[in-house]
Amino acid sequence: MILTENLKSEHLEVKEALEKYSAKEIKIPDVKKVTAKFGIYNTRDGRFMTRVRQVGGEFSLRKIKVISEIMDKNDISFAHISTRDSIQLQGVPGEKVYDVIRACTENDMPFKGGGGNAYRNPLVSPLSGISKETVFDVRPYAIQTDMFIHGFEKAFDLGRKFKISFSSENGDKGHTAVNDLGFLARIKDGEKGFLVYAGGGMGRCPSVGRILFDFLPARECIRASVSMLELFYDHGERVNRSKGRLRFLVEELGFERFKELFDEYYNKTIISEEYKKFEEKDYSKIVYSLKKDRSEEIYSSDFEIWKKAAVQETIFPDVFSVRLFIGGGNFSSKDLKKFSQILEKTGCPFVRLSTEQDIYIPLVHKNFIYELHQLLEKNLRNQGATAIKFTNHVVTCIGASLCGIGLLDSQVIGRSISEKIDELFDKYPQYRGPLYTQLIDGIKISGCSSSCGVNQIAPLGFMGVKKLVEGVVTDCLQVFTGGQIDSDVQVLSKTHPDKFVTVNEAPEFVFSLLESYILGLEKGKAISFEEYMQNYHY
Repeated sequence: MILTENLKSEHLEVKEALEKYSAKEIKIPDVKKVTAKFGIYNTRDGRFMTRVRQVGGEFSLRKIKVISEIMDKNDISFAHISTRDSIQLQGVPGEKVYDVIRACTENDMPFKGGGGNAYRNPLVSPLSGISKETVFDVRPYAIQTDMFIHGFEKAFDLGRKFKISFSSENGDKGHTAVNDLGFLARIKDGEKGFLVYAGGGMGRCPSVGRILFDFLPARECIRASVSMLELFYDHGERVNRSKGRLRFLVEELGFERFKELFDEYYNKTIISEEYKKFEEKDYSKIVYSLKKDRSEEIYSSDFEIWKKAAVQETIFPDVFSVRLFIGGGNFSSKDLKKFSQILEKTGCPFVRLSTEQDIYIPLVHKNFIYELHQLLEKNLRNQGATAIKFTNHVVTCIGASLCGIGLLDSQVIGRSISEKIDELFDKYPQYRGPLYTQLIDGIKISGCSSSCGVNQIAPLGFMGVKKLVEGVVTDCLQVFTGGQIDSDVQVLSKTHPDKFVTVNEAPEFVFSLLESYILGLEKGKAISFEEYMQNYHY
């Protein structure tokens, strides 16, 4: 693989920097200058995080097995599913980092573009080409775009990071409207294409992207991406980091002038026809090979509740997608190995990660669903893969216990809030199943203003802050409400610096808010949690 060969010398630079750090010749900021663009960062436990990126979070069964083997061989603490479709290997010893990134790269998981001021891993809606809502499968376009950009060196020497996303359905599961460049699937007069957003993003001064194209022929997605990267390389802010993202350039120029500038780049960009061959995955072959033997089903209310929450129809008759609820988005190597063994039994050769830090087995025959539930219950019970429990299942970033820029430990906070939510649903058990995915997908927590927990587009979001409370600096959470991103509505969550609760108050705050929502349902107000939070005033 040419990409792998080209990366060898770059990875040796990583090795050299880490060796100098171990010898106390350089400090962490010097290491970061070399390692960040590969998605390698030091963590507060004295080790490193290495980010394994795959386009749209699709990992084959073979790669899942390889990752678990790498974890065992290199004394890695755990694997964490990020909110951007990557697997973050946490707790990597400094002397093992080079071995880890080379082992991944040599197994078609190349380390480049995982972090730093560079083009990042493209998001893809997790069930593209498979769900009933799919307009068309956008994955081939994301894959080919990513492959092309990896040979475009300017993309890895930017003023700030650059994020691309592809969504295959109107629900915009890839959050295209809040990426630097977003492609939302459309079909016009029988032709595949995209509604294209530009200049969206989260973090400091978040914004919803503006419409760059009402309809861009799908085969031109690489041209649009390279043109935007060229523009950003030439005109993006490089001195004032806080103003470095593309959205600030849009704001500075005004969208009309920005669009004119983009058109100049687009009109002079030529992409060879050889790169416009978008190979679609033949799902029918996988469907044919799925395990179809039916095991004897024993009625269980827990199974029925799980099935309603975790199982959804696909475009293929008698075949379903199954969502595994992964506590904290975290896996030990032992549990990852168990999972690979379960996946192998389904006959589906790949999984897809979700921005909610869970895993989809995209194709499972209906006859195997009960057996799959039993296997998950037996082997991954501690992960919460089948239990419809809220504890440890709201979306959070990795938190300040590990993240070098984190302010508060979001995972600990998320656990305390979700435990309180479980108390609420012990009181109202009839709503546990029907509201489960709405709430674990709708409550998002970030430990700082970087919004890695995507709280800024959440129906209910929290961001870690420090506030003076009665003269004492106190751990608090700024409250965000009413976010919604789909093809019809693109609204950031509303907030204000004075809208906050202390970390200790947060569980009771969420309990009371959700109880008010449930009491409304009891009175016959048929409204989703997302809709409820759009009208909520804190």
